Amino acid sequence: MAIEPLTPERRRQQTREHLLAAAAQVFAERGFHGASLDEVATVAGFTKGAVYSNFKSKEDLFLALFRARYEQEAEVLRATLDASEIPSQARLSDFVALFQDQAHLARSDFGLLYQEFWLYAARNPAVRKEFTRVDDEAAEALAELIAAERDGLDLDPLDNGVQTARIIEILFRGIGLLRILQPEVADESLIETAIAFVARGLGAPPV
Repeated sequence: MAIEPLTPERRRQQTREHLLAAAAQVFAERGFHGASLDEVATVAGFTKGAVYSNFKSKEDLFLALFRARYEQEAEVLRATLDASEIPSQARLSDFVALFQDQAHLARSDFGLLYQEFWLYAARNPAVRKEFTRVDDEAAEALAELIAAERDGLDLDPLDNGVQTARIIEILFRGIGLLRILQPEVADESLIETAIAFVARGLGAPPV
């Protein structure tokens, strides 16, 4: 296999990805307010200048981390939908496993971090604008996946796909928070019931 040259663009991308990985660790351990860019730089093995050359501020780094997570979730969901010719409504166990895997990879800290930054953004209009933009992008990406899946099932388009995507996100974000305080309640059965509920709400034909 040919080795791709390490161009300046690829080097910048690798640096950015390394900083995001370090930020995920630091924010998980310290929370948004407790974390510092100095610590992110130290964990990543870079100077603070390297952080600022990629991100304008701690808020910018935090939002980039959320955007990367949403993009990862969308990619994994897309791969799950494309992995089998079996209709999605007949693969409930696959989506339960997907939810559990993503929750494990993100660790329970993600729900707490989201709430912490949500409160911070609610009190800071400029940050709120950027935060809602990331949420909007995530909802639009999920709406596109839902639309493609419905098209494959010969179902009519939704009247408002983005609104439906937001409802689904809120539901599973709430389950993620419930898992933090009451993991015995937000168990596999609850997740399976929630996914089946969403499938029925989307009008998926019975198997």
